[in-house]
Amino acid sequence: MLQGRLTKYNYKSAGVDIDKADEIIKNISKKFEMKNLQNFAGFYNSDFFKNGKIVSCCDGIGSKIIPLIEENRPEIIANDLVAMNLNDLITTGAKPLFFLDYIASNNLNGDIIQATIESLKIILNKYNCALLGGEISELSCLIKENYFDIAGFMVGICSNEDILDKSNTKKGDIIISFPSNGIHSNGFSLIRKLYFDKILNKDLFTECLKATKIYAEIIYLLNEKKLIKSASNITGGGLYSNIKRSIKDDLDIKIDYNAIPKQEIFEFLKKVIDIKECYRVFNMGAGFCVICDKEKTDEILEISKSLNSFVLGEVI
Repeated sequence: MLQGRLTKYNYKSAGVDIDKADEIIKNISKKFEMKNLQNFAGFYNSDFFKNGKIVSCCDGIGSKIIPLIEENRPEIIANDLVAMNLNDLITTGAKPLFFLDYIASNNLNGDIIQATIESLKIILNKYNCALLGGEISELSCLIKENYFDIAGFMVGICSNEDILDKSNTKKGDIIISFPSNGIHSNGFSLIRKLYFDKILNKDLFTECLKATKIYAEIIYLLNEKKLIKSASNITGGGLYSNIKRSIKDDLDIKIDYNAIPKQEIFEFLKKVIDIKECYRVFNMGAGFCVICDKEKTDEILEISKSLNSFVLGEVI
């Protein structure tokens, strides 16, 4: 059980209201009957592909892009843009086909935009995903000078037999997690506030800028072996709510928070932020999770031991 405490530092104080965002998503989903809004990526049925589904998702890297621009790290901007989309896409069992980007800039004078696109193509090639093109808008009235924002749109495909679906989950299933390599691309409004208020030191702040881990290879392997039922990418909304999205609605999860390997940044955050808020905003060291039958636990842990996988909890 997580014990909360009072502190002035939380996501809302940094300008991000998770509760309001959840309410808006629920209202839109209910009004327009868009069940895909609750998923990490959306399924589309096509008459041209009767043996599977087309899958798509869209994401950016949030305010992490601000320090990455300031530090001139286009390769990390590109990596994280791919990671935020591909890690969502693979929760469905899909493999990517193509990608498009959208860049909103103050002006087109910076070499970092071109370097970001070049890095983007290199990273996408690694995952057999084509960069079809994109759009660059000059919005000097909206974007600060020398800055830009970027979003990506990934489309993939998944055969019916490879689809990962929360409807397959049941009581007694096991939650296995693959560690993160830090903050990834979530919670940076709060991280930046802590840094500007001189609560977070320069070394830890720089550590937060590491490239987000991509989990595609291990998920493809486990899914090919039919070892997993569903999966969750631990991003915005934190640990509990994201895993809940990968199990049936009438089920719940029991998490062993002590099982998560400790990382310096998260141990620090637990000292300055309410611990419940920490696990609601950040991945806290558990970057990606899969749900499996209990009897398949050992095989999954053996296959993924190079990633330091661990049992995080169970479905109840």
